[in-house]
Amino acid sequence: MYWADELAKQTVEKFPERKKYVCACGMTPSGTVHIGHLREVLTSEFVMRALKDFKKDAELIWSWDDYDRFRKIPQNVPKDFEKYLGMPICNIPDPFDCHDSYAEHFEAELEESLPDLGITARIIRQSEMYKKNAYFEGIKEAMQKRKKIAEVLYSYKAKGGTKEEIENYYPLNVYCEKCKKDTTQITDYDEENKVSYKCECGHEETVDISKKNIGKLAWRVDWPMRWKYEGVSFEPAGRDHISAGGSVDVSSHLARDVFGFEPQVFQGYEWIGISGGTHKMSSSTGEAFTPKMLLEIYEPELVRWFYARVRPLSAFDFALDDQIIKNYAEWDEYLKNYNERKLDERSRRILYFCKTGNNQTVEPGSTSFRQLASFAQLTKGNIELLKDAIKQSGGELSNRDIEVRLPRALSWSEKYAPAEYRIKLKETPDLDYYNQLPDNQKENLNKLTSILSENWDHDKLSAILYEIPKRPNLTEEEIKAQQREFFKVIYNLLIGADTGPRLATFFLALGKEKILDLLAPKS
Repeated sequence: MYWADELAKQTVEKFPERKKYVCACGMTPSGTVHIGHLREVLTSEFVMRALKDFKKDAELIWSWDDYDRFRKIPQNVPKDFEKYLGMPICNIPDPFDCHDSYAEHFEAELEESLPDLGITARIIRQSEMYKKNAYFEGIKEAMQKRKKIAEVLYSYKAKGGTKEEIENYYPLNVYCEKCKKDTTQITDYDEENKVSYKCECGHEETVDISKKNIGKLAWRVDWPMRWKYEGVSFEPAGRDHISAGGSVDVSSHLARDVFGFEPQVFQGYEWIGISGGTHKMSSSTGEAFTPKMLLEIYEPELVRWFYARVRPLSAFDFALDDQIIKNYAEWDEYLKNYNERKLDERSRRILYFCKTGNNQTVEPGSTSFRQLASFAQLTKGNIELLKDAIKQSGGELSNRDIEVRLPRALSWSEKYAPAEYRIKLKETPDLDYYNQLPDNQKENLNKLTSILSENWDHDKLSAILYEIPKRPNLTEEEIKAQQREFFKVIYNLLIGADTGPRLATFFLALGKEKILDLLAPKS
């Protein structure tokens, strides 16, 4: 079975009587949300889709843990935000002055990208849930069973816990009413609704927590409390969380022994990386590669394919360098083989999870990403010129290529393409370069330009380009060396580089007049 189907099957077998299956995911918006976090939401979304395909009522929920404390200042946030450390991040101002809060700033970009990826989730902001006291019953249960919670938590620590530590443990982290920080200590609890605390700022008070929320449960306690409240059936977790004695083990233990329910099915996942770029996968650096940035160069279905085609615990990289050309070629080949029914059942099943819509038909690009990236630069994105260039080279530009692939090819060529893939056609003939050429290369150019004035066919052009540098009595290796040197001369006269797009296609795209002007400069 496909891995998402396996997980959906496990979920149904574990909870056969459930009327609704909730697939959960989420994170703390403490900094830039990067594409590693997409694995969290897509893993859960794939399982949700599989459950629906099994005719089950299933829902995807995304939780923003925006009631968490502000504990660390990312590198792209002003240092003076140190004054907000210890406050809930939902209450901190946006350091970039474009959203209502710090949390909302980092939430917004991901939420804007989800629809483009075909992801529909019920968004839950934990700040809102806590502030309206929706979790009062869960908080009260945790407070009343605090010693049992402490025993469980300390059982996972090497040194365990002393009797005093267990006796003085409280699972609720209180935000001070006066300074708004969590520099507080609970001093008394009446075993029902009254909690007394004091803060380092000097403020003290007693609060009825049935009427007013004053803080958030410690997250290993908060997690299972919310599983129960939300009725979670499946959830992914990062590899570090699923390790022996990690967060999943601890919180699952609390779910069973404190909150009295069987926790959901879990699936660990591996983080992903970026190749060919300087971006790091870290929220704290502020330089992370975001879903929005990814969608500027990768088609949504191709993004989903990366996550869908391997199991969650398999690592992979998204390429920013010329490897992206191979990624697109593999995607087009996969779709071609799918349409020609050359794939096995499991490989065909994957496409269901790549689609951004239920009834979507996904076809391979009629123009390769490589060709679009090259021609789009030459035509400066002019659609009519681009259509003509593609047609001249024997291809055809589809509407989907124009709407979906072309903007991404342009974005990649402008922002990430290696130098050898960046093409800027010379405006005027390069007389200085031409004049310093040896006589044999000038002779080759004269032969080429005289033939070009008559022949303008892709296959003929290709044959001519390889034939002209040949000389009698040369070995095969010597001929190849001569051809490489001749091509280098042509590229330098056209774009000032040693390499470039395939020459025959390049010539057809540029047109006879421009080619002859640049290859046969007149002194």
